[in-house]
Amino acid sequence: MPKNRAIYIGVLALVWACAYFYIFNAKIDINGDNCRYYTFASALASGQGYADISAPTTHPTNAFPPGYPLLMTPLRFFTDSVVAQKVLNGLFLLGGALLLFFFMIRRKMPDSLALVGACAVILSDRVLHFSTMMMSEMSCFFVSAAAIFLLTQMKKEKPFYKDWAFYAMLVMVVLCYHIRTQGVALFAAVVLFFLCAKKWKEALATVAGFIVGCLPWIWRNKALGMEQSRYFESIAQVNPWRPEDGSLDLSGIIERFFDTLGMLVSKALPNSVIPYFQVNYAPEVPAGFGLWLAALILVALIIRGFWAFGKYRWILIGYTVFTFGLISIFSTPSENRYITALIPFLNMGLLVGLYEAVVWALRRLGVKQKFSPWILALLLLTSVSNIKALHTMNQMPFPPAYQNFFQIGAVLKQHVSPETVVASRKGELLYMFSGTRVTGYAFSLDDRAVIQKMLDDGVEYVILDQLGYSSTVRYLYPAIQKNDDLFFVASYIPNPDTYLLKFDREAARKKLSQTNP
Repeated sequence: MPKNRAIYIGVLALVWACAYFYIFNAKIDINGDNCRYYTFASALASGQGYADISAPTTHPTNAFPPGYPLLMTPLRFFTDSVVAQKVLNGLFLLGGALLLFFFMIRRKMPDSLALVGACAVILSDRVLHFSTMMMSEMSCFFVSAAAIFLLTQMKKEKPFYKDWAFYAMLVMVVLCYHIRTQGVALFAAVVLFFLCAKKWKEALATVAGFIVGCLPWIWRNKALGMEQSRYFESIAQVNPWRPEDGSLDLSGIIERFFDTLGMLVSKALPNSVIPYFQVNYAPEVPAGFGLWLAALILVALIIRGFWAFGKYRWILIGYTVFTFGLISIFSTPSENRYITALIPFLNMGLLVGLYEAVVWALRRLGVKQKFSPWILALLLLTSVSNIKALHTMNQMPFPPAYQNFFQIGAVLKQHVSPETVVASRKGELLYMFSGTRVTGYAFSLDDRAVIQKMLDDGVEYVILDQLGYSSTVRYLYPAIQKNDDLFFVASYIPNPDTYLLKFDREAARKKLSQTNP
């Protein structure tokens, strides 16, 4: 390895360390999903299989693909530290950036450009934000980068079925799908790459290998009588958080697809790759001419950057297009949430595209002096303000409503059995503080259905919080008001008012039996 390249690797690692530990957030994230990943990894580490051990009754789960919890399991086996899992995610970011650094060098790009591009990957505040929480995006990015890099390691002179790089790449593609369902976009992009290169056998082998790699998960779910992925269930839903809104017909699904795709291109893309570019994601606020113009310029530059990777342009373009397409199918409001694992590739493409555009322009103008990629490093400074803001945000305490919610969890941990079932809006978060069994409540306007679910789940306590979710005031609070004789205050924390309510199961059972025909 050339000496300056080793220095560049050291610089990249230093940039990562400075940025990552500057913005590091030791707290759990209040989105809740990070706690579910941790819970599933805990189940695997304790030998209970891929199961939800926080539910009223421990049961196998397919709420999330198993890939990320599997990656968490070895570390979880040795420690229950949340911080350790967060650092692991940070290392996935560093590893992915290093792989893209070598990917650019492999494509004969200047080492200096490779370093600037890899630094751009790390210094994205959006990417940094997700690298310090227990979420699957960074492992998905790392595995995707590994799959693409391994493609460059395949030997032309060797049959693919004798090439270790092909099998390693295939493992990464299958693992990517098992980390995030949208990883199927990477599989489609690899197949596209082989088809564009007229490598029909490799394309067919990739399809066959991917199917074989997915079968165990499919068979496991089928054998356990589990439903299909929640993502597929959401395709036809108007709003997954309001089941009473019903479903869309085919024309409605198609209309939503193009609405979401337009949002991703005109709003999410500029908001993700350009620091300071703030957008209003509200559906009623159109993107406008300026946003669309900026988005189209970015698309052109990113495609130009991808084009510079030669035959590998197709996997980069394909991965981007297929990811945007998949996200547009589902009903869950996404903003730029679901393109997080793709942002590093977009940032790399943008930096390389800018470099190629400037080199082309100078050549057209007859300028003989070479353009230095180091000049592009100045663009990295535009990330400083957002990174400072992220640091400030991550140092802030939990909002008061969440502090109260977690304090109620501590009360439960101290005073009730771990087998006690508690209903709340964010059970996955509560479990991290209470250690009790947790469940949600029925999203139903029928108060009897809400009470019945509590009975079915064996609920003993209910938390009435002010976390800000509309379902609490829409479903839970009215049910409690209409049946206030079934709930008694066990604990109360003010500012904002947060209640731990004891649920009278026997009285509820009698009341429902009297009201039901």
